[in-house]
Amino acid sequence: MNKNKSTIQFTGRAGLLYTDESGNIFKVNTEMLASKDYDMVIYVEDIVNINKNINLTMAEKKNVAIQIIELTKGIKWLIR
Repeated sequence: MNKNKSTIQFTGRAGLLYTDESGNIFKVNTEMLASKDYDMVIYVEDIVNINKNINLTMAEKKNVAIQIIELTKGIKWLIR
């Protein structure tokens, strides 16, 4: 894994793993949607850092969501 590059790994129909440029891995609760307005929903409050035993603030969780959206241009996200 290149620690200088953010990556996203979809884990099926629901959920993904996001790795930031520092190598932090976040488990993100997502779902595919059958909607004309959105393709997927991301549940911000459920974002957790799985390789560090720390609690993320809501601002940090929102920042992770923003990074995911920027990496997945073309997917219409609903943020919850």
